[in-house]
Amino acid sequence: MPKCLLVIAKSARMLVQMCVDSGCEVVAIDCFADSDTRQMAKQSCQVASLALDDIRTVVAGVRKMYGLTELIYGSGLEMYPETLVYLEKDWRIIGNSAATFQRVQDKRDFFARLDSLSIRRPLLVFTKPEDSVDWLLKPWRGEGGLGIRHRNSGDVADGYWQRYVEGRSLSVLFAASRDEVELIGFNEQWVDDCYSEHPFMFGGIASHAEVPVAIQTEIADCLGRLAKAYQLRGLNSLDFMLQDGNYYVLEINARISASAQLYGKSLLLKHLQACRNRLDDSVELSTEPSAYQIVYAQKKVTISDRLEWPAWAVDRPNPGAIVATGEPICSIIATGKNSGQVLDNLHRQQRILANLLETGL
Repeated sequence: MPKCLLVIAKSARMLVQMCVDSGCEVVAIDCFADSDTRQMAKQSCQVASLALDDIRTVVAGVRKMYGLTELIYGSGLEMYPETLVYLEKDWRIIGNSAATFQRVQDKRDFFARLDSLSIRRPLLVFTKPEDSVDWLLKPWRGEGGLGIRHRNSGDVADGYWQRYVEGRSLSVLFAASRDEVELIGFNEQWVDDCYSEHPFMFGGIASHAEVPVAIQTEIADCLGRLAKAYQLRGLNSLDFMLQDGNYYVLEINARISASAQLYGKSLLLKHLQACRNRLDDSVELSTEPSAYQIVYAQKKVTISDRLEWPAWAVDRPNPGAIVATGEPICSIIATGKNSGQVLDNLHRQQRILANLLETGL
Protein backbone atom coordinates (compact mmCIF):
# COMPACT_ATOMS: atom_id res chain seq x y z
CA MET A 1 0.00 0.00 0.00
CA PRO A 2 1.49 3.38 -0.96
CA LYS A 3 2.08 5.77 1.95
CA CYS A 4 0.20 8.61 0.24
CA LEU A 5 -1.78 8.94 -2.99
CA LEU A 6 -3.32 11.68 -5.09
CA VAL A 7 -7.03 11.11 -5.70
CA ILE A 8 -8.76 13.02 -8.49
CA ALA A 9 -12.47 12.81 -9.29
CA LYS A 10 -15.53 14.97 -9.71
CA SER A 11 -16.39 13.94 -6.14
CA ALA A 12 -13.41 12.38 -4.35
CA ARG A 13 -14.96 11.48 -0.98
CA MET A 14 -15.56 7.79 -1.70
CA LEU A 15 -12.02 7.18 -2.97
CA VAL A 16 -10.53 9.18 -0.11
CA GLN A 17 -12.53 7.04 2.34
CA MET A 18 -11.34 3.85 0.66
CA CYS A 19 -7.71 4.99 0.88
CA VAL A 20 -7.96 6.03 4.53
CA ASP A 21 -9.73 2.77 5.43
CA SER A 22 -6.80 0.91 3.86
CA GLY A 23 -4.20 2.88 5.80
CA CYS A 24 -3.14 5.30 3.07
CA GLU A 25 -2.92 9.08 3.35
CA VAL A 26 -4.53 11.14 0.59
CA VAL A 27 -4.36 14.44 -1.18
CA ALA A 28 -7.65 15.06 -3.00
CA ILE A 29 -8.57 17.15 -6.02
CA ASP A 30 -12.28 17.43 -6.82
CA CYS A 31 -15.13 19.82 -7.57
CA PHE A 32 -16.77 19.86 -4.12
CA ALA A 33 -14.18 19.71 -1.31
CA ASP A 34 -17.00 18.65 1.00
CA SER A 35 -16.53 18.46 4.75
CA ASP A 36 -15.97 14.66 4.75
CA THR A 37 -13.12 14.95 2.26
CA ARG A 38 -11.55 17.88 4.11
CA GLN A 39 -11.57 15.95 7.38
CA MET A 40 -10.04 12.78 5.93
CA ALA A 41 -7.49 14.10 3.43
CA LYS A 42 -4.08 15.62 4.15
CA GLN A 43 -5.17 18.35 1.78
CA SER A 44 -8.35 18.90 -0.22
CA CYS A 45 -8.16 21.07 -3.34
CA GLN A 46 -11.36 22.30 -4.99
CA VAL A 47 -11.41 22.97 -8.73
CA ALA A 48 -14.11 24.31 -11.04
CA SER A 49 -13.97 21.22 -13.25
CA LEU A 50 -11.63 18.39 -14.21
CA ALA A 51 -10.71 20.14 -17.45
CA LEU A 52 -6.96 20.35 -17.98
CA ASP A 53 -6.88 24.15 -17.67
CA ASP A 54 -8.60 23.92 -14.27
CA ILE A 55 -6.40 21.22 -12.72
CA ARG A 56 -2.94 21.73 -14.26
CA THR A 57 -1.62 24.26 -11.71
CA VAL A 58 -3.18 22.45 -8.74
CA VAL A 59 -1.68 19.10 -9.75
CA ALA A 60 1.77 20.67 -10.17
CA GLY A 61 1.49 22.27 -6.74
CA VAL A 62 0.51 19.00 -5.07
CA ARG A 63 3.39 17.17 -6.69
CA LYS A 64 5.89 19.83 -5.59
CA MET A 65 4.55 20.07 -2.02
CA TYR A 66 4.16 16.37 -1.24
CA GLY A 67 6.48 14.66 -3.72
CA LEU A 68 3.73 12.25 -4.79
CA THR A 69 4.08 10.08 -7.90
CA GLU A 70 0.97 7.83 -7.86
CA LEU A 71 -2.73 8.58 -8.32
CA ILE A 72 -6.15 7.00 -8.49
CA TYR A 73 -8.95 8.58 -10.51
CA GLY A 74 -12.71 8.30 -10.22
CA SER A 75 -15.76 9.54 -12.09
CA GLY A 76 -15.81 12.84 -13.96
CA LEU A 77 -12.96 12.36 -16.41
CA GLU A 78 -15.33 10.94 -19.03
CA MET A 79 -15.82 14.50 -20.28
CA TYR A 80 -12.12 15.35 -20.11
CA PRO A 81 -10.03 12.46 -21.49
CA GLU A 82 -7.22 14.88 -22.36
CA THR A 83 -6.74 15.45 -18.62
CA LEU A 84 -6.00 11.77 -18.05
CA VAL A 85 -3.56 11.73 -20.97
CA TYR A 86 -1.76 14.70 -19.40
CA LEU A 87 -1.64 13.12 -15.95
CA GLU A 88 -0.24 9.87 -17.30
CA LYS A 89 2.88 11.65 -18.55
CA ASP A 90 4.18 12.41 -15.04
CA TRP A 91 2.18 10.17 -12.72
CA ARG A 92 1.83 6.43 -12.26
CA ILE A 93 -1.87 5.76 -12.58
CA ILE A 94 -3.19 2.93 -10.42
CA GLY A 95 -6.01 1.79 -12.68
CA ASN A 96 -6.74 1.74 -16.38
CA SER A 97 -4.43 3.63 -18.69
CA ALA A 98 -5.60 6.75 -20.50
CA ALA A 99 -5.65 4.79 -23.78
CA THR A 100 -7.86 2.05 -22.31
CA PHE A 101 -10.18 4.61 -20.71
CA GLN A 102 -10.59 6.41 -24.05
CA ARG A 103 -11.16 3.19 -26.01
CA VAL A 104 -13.96 2.16 -23.69
CA GLN A 105 -15.51 5.64 -24.07
CA ASP A 106 -15.52 5.35 -27.88
CA LYS A 107 -19.15 4.28 -28.35
CA ARG A 108 -18.88 3.24 -31.98
CA ASP A 109 -15.89 1.05 -31.23
CA PHE A 110 -17.42 -0.31 -28.02
CA PHE A 111 -20.67 -1.48 -29.61
CA ALA A 112 -18.81 -2.88 -32.61
CA ARG A 113 -16.63 -4.78 -30.13
CA LEU A 114 -19.73 -6.20 -28.42
CA ASP A 115 -21.00 -7.40 -31.79
CA SER A 116 -17.67 -9.01 -32.68
CA LEU A 117 -17.69 -10.84 -29.33
CA SER A 118 -21.35 -11.90 -29.74
CA ILE A 119 -22.39 -9.99 -26.60
CA ARG A 120 -25.99 -8.79 -26.51
CA ARG A 121 -26.74 -5.07 -26.49
CA PRO A 122 -29.84 -2.96 -27.12
CA LEU A 123 -30.62 -1.96 -30.69
CA LEU A 124 -28.95 1.35 -31.52
CA VAL A 125 -28.40 3.68 -34.46
CA PHE A 126 -26.09 6.62 -35.11
CA THR A 127 -28.54 8.65 -37.21
CA LYS A 128 -31.92 9.90 -36.06
CA PRO A 129 -34.53 7.08 -36.30
CA GLU A 130 -37.69 7.77 -38.24
CA ASP A 131 -40.02 5.24 -36.60
CA SER A 132 -42.26 5.95 -33.61
CA VAL A 133 -40.70 3.36 -31.30
CA ASP A 134 -39.36 4.61 -27.95
CA TRP A 135 -35.72 5.58 -28.39
CA LEU A 136 -33.26 7.14 -25.97
CA LEU A 137 -30.91 9.88 -27.09
CA LYS A 138 -27.53 9.41 -25.42
CA PRO A 139 -24.46 11.68 -25.47
CA TRP A 140 -21.16 10.38 -26.82
CA ARG A 141 -19.57 11.10 -23.45
CA GLY A 142 -21.06 11.41 -20.00
CA GLU A 143 -21.43 9.94 -16.54
CA GLY A 144 -24.19 9.57 -14.00
CA GLY A 145 -26.93 9.46 -16.64
CA LEU A 146 -26.60 13.15 -17.46
CA GLY A 147 -27.75 14.07 -20.95
CA ILE A 148 -29.79 10.89 -21.53
CA ARG A 149 -33.42 11.52 -22.49
CA HIS A 150 -36.32 10.07 -24.43
CA ARG A 151 -36.25 10.92 -28.15
CA ASN A 152 -38.64 13.60 -29.36
CA SER A 153 -39.39 15.04 -32.79
CA GLY A 154 -37.27 18.14 -32.21
CA ASP A 155 -34.06 16.40 -31.22
CA VAL A 156 -30.93 17.78 -32.82
CA ALA A 157 -27.95 16.60 -30.82
CA ASP A 158 -24.48 15.16 -31.03
CA GLY A 159 -25.07 11.63 -29.80
CA TYR A 160 -26.55 8.27 -30.66
CA TRP A 161 -29.96 6.62 -30.28
CA GLN A 162 -30.60 3.48 -28.27
CA ARG A 163 -33.84 1.49 -28.24
CA TYR A 164 -35.40 1.86 -24.79
CA VAL A 165 -35.29 -1.40 -22.78
CA GLU A 166 -37.90 -1.86 -20.06
CA GLY A 167 -36.45 -4.00 -17.28
CA ARG A 168 -34.13 -4.10 -14.29
CA SER A 169 -31.15 -1.75 -14.36
CA LEU A 170 -28.16 -3.67 -13.01
CA SER A 171 -24.41 -3.48 -12.76
CA VAL A 172 -21.61 -5.81 -11.79
CA LEU A 173 -18.50 -4.70 -9.94
CA PHE A 174 -15.40 -6.68 -10.91
CA ALA A 175 -11.63 -6.72 -10.58
CA ALA A 176 -9.54 -7.37 -13.68
CA SER A 177 -5.90 -8.42 -13.81
CA ARG A 178 -3.81 -9.52 -16.76
CA ASP A 179 -4.87 -13.15 -16.39
CA GLU A 180 -8.28 -13.23 -14.71
CA VAL A 181 -11.49 -11.44 -13.77
CA GLU A 182 -13.03 -11.66 -10.31
CA LEU A 183 -16.71 -10.77 -9.83
CA ILE A 184 -17.15 -8.71 -6.66
CA GLY A 185 -20.95 -8.35 -6.73
CA PHE A 186 -24.11 -7.60 -8.69
CA ASN A 187 -25.99 -4.40 -7.94
CA GLU A 188 -29.44 -2.94 -8.58
CA GLN A 189 -29.42 0.72 -9.56
CA TRP A 190 -32.08 3.35 -10.09
CA VAL A 191 -32.49 6.85 -11.44
CA ASP A 192 -33.73 10.05 -9.85
CA ASP A 193 -36.31 11.27 -12.38
CA CYS A 194 -37.63 14.28 -10.47
CA TYR A 195 -36.24 16.69 -13.07
CA SER A 196 -37.60 16.50 -16.61
CA GLU A 197 -34.36 17.80 -18.13
CA HIS A 198 -32.43 14.84 -16.61
CA PRO A 199 -34.88 11.90 -16.43
CA PHE A 200 -32.10 9.28 -16.20
CA MET A 201 -29.88 10.96 -13.61
CA PHE A 202 -28.17 8.40 -11.35
CA GLY A 203 -30.12 8.08 -8.10
CA GLY A 204 -28.62 5.21 -6.15
CA ILE A 205 -27.40 1.64 -6.06
CA ALA A 206 -27.91 -1.40 -3.82
CA SER A 207 -25.43 -4.26 -3.39
CA HIS A 208 -25.93 -8.02 -3.53
CA ALA A 209 -28.72 -7.90 -6.11
CA GLU A 210 -30.50 -11.17 -6.83
CA VAL A 211 -29.56 -12.24 -10.35
CA PRO A 212 -30.33 -15.66 -11.87
CA VAL A 213 -27.32 -17.97 -11.82
CA ALA A 214 -27.52 -18.47 -15.58
CA ILE A 215 -27.27 -14.70 -16.13
CA GLN A 216 -24.37 -14.46 -13.68
CA THR A 217 -22.55 -17.12 -15.68
CA GLU A 218 -23.18 -15.35 -18.98
CA ILE A 219 -22.07 -12.01 -17.56
CA ALA A 220 -18.89 -13.56 -16.14
CA ASP A 221 -18.12 -15.00 -19.57
CA CYS A 222 -18.63 -11.69 -21.38
CA LEU A 223 -16.56 -9.84 -18.75
CA GLY A 224 -13.68 -12.20 -19.37
CA ARG A 225 -13.79 -11.43 -23.08
CA LEU A 226 -14.18 -7.68 -22.62
CA ALA A 227 -11.44 -7.44 -20.01
CA LYS A 228 -9.05 -9.21 -22.36
CA ALA A 229 -10.10 -7.15 -25.38
CA TYR A 230 -9.59 -3.84 -23.57
CA GLN A 231 -6.78 -4.96 -21.22
CA LEU A 232 -8.77 -3.72 -18.24
CA ARG A 233 -7.04 -3.40 -14.88
CA GLY A 234 -8.26 -2.92 -11.32
CA LEU A 235 -11.84 -2.31 -10.22
CA ASN A 236 -14.34 -1.65 -13.00
CA SER A 237 -18.08 -2.04 -13.46
CA LEU A 238 -20.37 -3.07 -16.27
CA ASP A 239 -23.93 -1.72 -16.63
CA PHE A 240 -26.60 -3.90 -18.18
CA MET A 241 -30.38 -4.29 -18.43
CA LEU A 242 -32.18 -7.51 -17.54
CA GLN A 243 -35.40 -8.11 -19.47
CA ASP A 244 -37.39 -11.34 -19.77
CA GLY A 245 -34.42 -13.53 -18.89
CA ASN A 246 -32.00 -11.79 -21.26
CA TYR A 247 -29.25 -9.30 -20.46
CA TYR A 248 -28.29 -6.31 -22.65
CA VAL A 249 -24.92 -4.64 -22.06
CA LEU A 250 -24.97 -0.84 -21.91
CA GLU A 251 -21.44 0.27 -21.01
CA ILE A 252 -18.28 -0.32 -19.02
CA ASN A 253 -17.15 2.15 -16.38
CA ALA A 254 -13.38 1.76 -16.64
CA ARG A 255 -12.70 3.20 -13.16
CA ILE A 256 -13.78 2.59 -9.57
CA SER A 257 -17.56 3.05 -9.45
CA ALA A 258 -20.01 4.04 -6.69
CA SER A 259 -20.80 0.41 -5.83
CA ALA A 260 -17.24 -0.10 -4.54
CA GLN A 261 -18.11 1.54 -1.21
CA LEU A 262 -20.71 -1.16 -0.55
CA TYR A 263 -18.35 -4.16 -0.36
CA GLY A 264 -16.20 -3.53 2.68
CA LYS A 265 -13.42 -1.31 3.92
CA SER A 266 -10.56 -3.19 2.27
CA LEU A 267 -11.69 -3.11 -1.34
CA LEU A 268 -8.96 -0.68 -2.41
CA LEU A 269 -6.52 -3.51 -1.72
CA LYS A 270 -8.37 -5.59 -4.33
CA HIS A 271 -7.90 -2.73 -6.81
CA LEU A 272 -4.15 -2.66 -6.07
CA GLN A 273 -3.91 -6.45 -6.34
CA ALA A 274 -5.57 -6.46 -9.74
CA CYS A 275 -3.42 -3.62 -11.07
CA ARG A 276 -0.34 -5.61 -10.02
CA ASN A 277 -1.72 -8.87 -11.47
CA ARG A 278 -1.83 -10.57 -8.08
CA LEU A 279 -5.52 -11.31 -7.50
CA ASP A 280 -6.14 -13.65 -4.58
CA ASP A 281 -8.73 -14.21 -1.85
CA SER A 282 -6.85 -12.36 0.92
CA VAL A 283 -9.17 -9.31 0.78
CA GLU A 284 -12.28 -9.76 2.90
CA LEU A 285 -15.47 -8.59 1.18
CA SER A 286 -18.61 -7.47 2.99
CA THR A 287 -21.56 -9.85 2.71
CA GLU A 288 -23.95 -7.36 4.31
CA PRO A 289 -26.54 -5.88 1.91
CA SER A 290 -26.23 -2.11 1.66
CA ALA A 291 -27.24 0.80 -0.54
CA TYR A 292 -26.02 4.23 -1.50
CA GLN A 293 -28.25 7.07 -2.66
CA ILE A 294 -27.63 10.66 -3.75
CA VAL A 295 -29.94 13.26 -2.24
CA TYR A 296 -30.73 16.02 -4.74
CA ALA A 297 -32.10 19.44 -3.79
CA GLN A 298 -35.83 19.80 -4.52
CA LYS A 299 -35.35 23.55 -4.10
CA LYS A 300 -32.47 25.88 -3.30
CA VAL A 301 -30.97 24.93 0.06
CA THR A 302 -28.60 26.85 2.34
CA ILE A 303 -26.75 24.52 4.70
CA SER A 304 -27.11 25.65 8.30
CA ASP A 305 -24.00 25.75 10.48
CA ARG A 306 -26.15 24.25 13.27
CA LEU A 307 -27.11 21.16 11.29
CA GLU A 308 -26.02 17.94 13.02
CA TRP A 309 -25.44 15.37 10.30
CA PRO A 310 -26.35 11.72 10.99
CA ALA A 311 -23.49 9.24 10.78
CA TRP A 312 -25.04 7.63 7.68
CA ALA A 313 -24.96 10.90 5.70
CA VAL A 314 -21.81 11.36 3.60
CA ASP A 315 -20.57 13.85 0.99
CA ARG A 316 -21.69 16.53 3.43
CA PRO A 317 -21.58 20.12 2.16
CA ASN A 318 -19.77 22.70 4.23
CA PRO A 319 -21.72 25.04 6.55
CA GLY A 320 -23.12 27.99 4.64
CA ALA A 321 -22.98 26.22 1.29
CA ILE A 322 -25.81 27.03 -1.12
CA VAL A 323 -27.10 24.07 -3.13
CA ALA A 324 -29.15 24.90 -6.22
CA THR A 325 -32.28 23.01 -7.27
CA GLY A 326 -31.35 19.70 -8.88
CA GLU A 327 -27.80 19.69 -7.49
CA PRO A 328 -26.62 16.96 -5.06
CA ILE A 329 -26.83 17.94 -1.39
CA CYS A 330 -25.21 14.83 0.07
CA SER A 331 -25.47 11.04 -0.04
CA ILE A 332 -26.84 8.44 2.35
CA ILE A 333 -25.75 4.87 3.01
CA ALA A 334 -28.03 2.24 4.52
CA THR A 335 -27.47 -1.36 5.60
CA GLY A 336 -29.75 -4.20 6.65
CA LYS A 337 -30.23 -7.94 6.96
CA ASN A 338 -31.75 -8.19 3.48
CA SER A 339 -32.51 -6.01 0.46
CA GLY A 340 -36.01 -5.16 1.67
CA GLN A 341 -34.75 -3.93 5.03
CA VAL A 342 -32.01 -1.93 3.31
CA LEU A 343 -34.53 -0.06 1.15
CA ASP A 344 -36.82 0.52 4.14
CA ASN A 345 -33.89 2.03 6.06
CA LEU A 346 -32.92 4.13 3.05
CA HIS A 347 -36.43 5.60 2.80
CA ARG A 348 -36.49 6.27 6.55
CA GLN A 349 -33.17 8.07 6.33
CA GLN A 350 -34.44 10.19 3.45
CA ARG A 351 -37.37 11.37 5.59
CA ILE A 352 -35.10 12.16 8.54
CA LEU A 353 -32.68 14.08 6.34
CA ALA A 354 -35.47 16.06 4.65
CA ASN A 355 -36.68 17.16 8.07
CA LEU A 356 -33.18 18.13 9.21
CA LEU A 357 -32.59 20.19 6.07
CA GLU A 358 -35.98 21.90 6.44
CA THR A 359 -35.42 22.86 10.08
CA GLY A 360 -31.67 23.44 9.81
CA LEU A 361 -31.07 21.56 13.06
